[in-house]
Amino acid sequence: MMNGNNLESDECIRHTMVHQTQREHHEERNQEQGGGSQQDEDNQDSTNKMWSVLQVLLIVSALGLAGYNHYLLTQGDAFGSSEAMLVQSIELNEGDECYQGGTELQAGIDVNKNDILDFDEISTSSIVCNGLQGSSGSSGIPGTNGISPAPSMAITAQLPIGDEECLQGGVVISTGIDEDFSDVLDEEEVVSSHVICNGTNGLPGMNGQQGIDGNSGVNGSSALIERHDAPSYLCAEGFILLFGVDDGRGDDVANDELLGEGELRASLKFCFSPLISERITDIVSGTSDSFTTSCENAGFLPDSHRLIFAATDGVNGCELYMSDGTSDHTELLADINPSGESLPGRDIGFTHIEQAHQDVLMFDADDGLNGRQIWVTNGTLAGTFSLGDAALNLPVPWMDGMVLRSTSGELLWSNGSELISIALHPSWDTTVSATLASELSALSAFGSNMLYGDGGNLWFNAEDVNGDDEPYRVNAAGQLLVWNLSPSGGTLVSAWVSQGHDLFAVAQRGTVRQVVHLMDDGTSQWLTNLAPSSGDSYIGENLGIHLLNDTLVFDALLSGTDATLWATNLSSGETHELSTTIFAPGGTLGGFVSGDSMMFDCFMGAHGTELCVTDGTVNGTSLITDMTPGVSSSVLVDAVPLNGEWLVLSSGQDASTTHGVSLWSTDGTEMSLQYNPWPGSSNSSLGGTYGPLLLTDTQAFFIAHDGVSGHEWHRFSHGEISDDWMVLNVQ
Repeated sequence: MMNGNNLESDECIRHTMVHQTQREHHEERNQEQGGGSQQDEDNQDSTNKMWSVLQVLLIVSALGLAGYNHYLLTQGDAFGSSEAMLVQSIELNEGDECYQGGTELQAGIDVNKNDILDFDEISTSSIVCNGLQGSSGSSGIPGTNGISPAPSMAITAQLPIGDEECLQGGVVISTGIDEDFSDVLDEEEVVSSHVICNGTNGLPGMNGQQGIDGNSGVNGSSALIERHDAPSYLCAEGFILLFGVDDGRGDDVANDELLGEGELRASLKFCFSPLISERITDIVSGTSDSFTTSCENAGFLPDSHRLIFAATDGVNGCELYMSDGTSDHTELLADINPSGESLPGRDIGFTHIEQAHQDVLMFDADDGLNGRQIWVTNGTLAGTFSLGDAALNLPVPWMDGMVLRSTSGELLWSNGSELISIALHPSWDTTVSATLASELSALSAFGSNMLYGDGGNLWFNAEDVNGDDEPYRVNAAGQLLVWNLSPSGGTLVSAWVSQGHDLFAVAQRGTVRQVVHLMDDGTSQWLTNLAPSSGDSYIGENLGIHLLNDTLVFDALLSGTDATLWATNLSSGETHELSTTIFAPGGTLGGFVSGDSMMFDCFMGAHGTELCVTDGTVNGTSLITDMTPGVSSSVLVDAVPLNGEWLVLSSGQDASTTHGVSLWSTDGTEMSLQYNPWPGSSNSSLGGTYGPLLLTDTQAFFIAHDGVSGHEWHRFSHGEISDDWMVLNVQ
């Protein structure tokens, strides 16, 4: 017999006959019982035939009988006898007979009729060996998913001191199953409740024995823990724990039992409700707007947490307002032009300056007497005043202050207290100042195309005595450096980004615009040589130029009517197009770098104008999502980088619901709705573009319509995104 494991036949089944002596023994017994009558001979012949048949049956049935131990077969008339035939099985261990073990089947006539097959009654036997283990069968079809059970929940409730169950107060912990999946444990869903009472104070223990005085040690500083209420503008109910050492670090006083900023080591912030996101102003009551397109700018003072902005109440014109982020503390800060309106920040907006002991905002305003001038404010009426002169451009940060281009064509520096020529910066001695002033006197048209500060370096364009326009730099030591890119004409730098003491910029090279590398030693290197197919071409006009790791990303118009997205790898020197389906990058918002990627607005045929993202590679450049599905474009207002992601003011669709201009967040893969000031698919929270999207450490501010109060300032607490706060929804 062969099996599926290819065992040899003689190893599977072996058949053994009893010895001739056993047959002779049976013949002698037959003679004693019957004297060899003819009937007995006939019976013996029948029995012999039966054994032949049985031997075959045993071999055929061996495997089926292996699970049984003993069988009784009664010979019928066919065998001419009433004697019983017995079959029994004996288990064989692993060994020589059967390598894998097996079973020996024995059969014979129960001659003595004791229902036991004795040794001398065995007529035939067969050995059935076990086969080797077969290979595993294929896996079955996966079962269906089970039904998700309702989640379990636990809620806590405080018991006040004097409670009938807990005289010292305590807490009730209730547990149950949220059967309706409402994220609220209703009364009927509570399974069990446990009351934990506060214990009473024990009696004072006995004073121990006074120990031996030790050696005097060095006085150490105390570790302090301070508990403060959560700021009302951010959290309705919560607290902040401050951990530090009273060691006088920074400008703080040691051992004064107060934690100063320099002494702070760590903090924990707890809020027992979602962080606040809401409208904070209603300057003009009712549905009327408090802003216009020339009265909409704002800035933020982080030290005092004050939002400073221009607004109109419908009576005093556009003047200067202040808010701490709550509607109760929003008020007129200064009526700069009592006879008209001052329009704060109309030309240069609001720019923050960090002073030694306070922070201020720089802005422009018209007091009705001296025309439009440069003003500053620290958030108080007394700290709001004019610095004189006027500005032609947005201030740029440089060396603990701001630089701006005045109406007289001079570059001025201010720390928020004074307004002076950049050559008179207070960190330089008179020699440096005199030398720089002399060098600058030979130049003109300062900053008409480029004005950029990055810490210790101030970059600007200027014209020399020949009228050639070239890029210049003043470093922290007061040294002036020029790159003469075009000796016979101007280079007209228009877009730029710095890296250390170097600058990457877009400038004129012959008849076309190209990207150039301005190096710290005064040398330069042209990085691109893009050849337009028509005379109307540009680089970086809308998107600008941005640095992502070692790759410059910019927009370039070389043919047709729409620019496309390009990149130059600084390591390989290769310049290539990043996408052939993305057009007009940065045409509405520009580009916003966050982490290793940049988000920008883009136009993509069947999707209209939406938001795209790039990491400077072809594979990493794509549409984020079609927020307004189809060819219709989303209304894109503004965006700001946030912790490797972005906050975006835009209209869009969330699932199947269309929203007016709302606040969204994105990581570059999808858009997530964060705050909708006016819910409803037919509502427009924008209705006109007012103001910027301002980002602080904890909140974002923007102007929107809520359907009730017109266009007013709203705030969104983004602490939940940045994990600054532990939000505990205690019920």
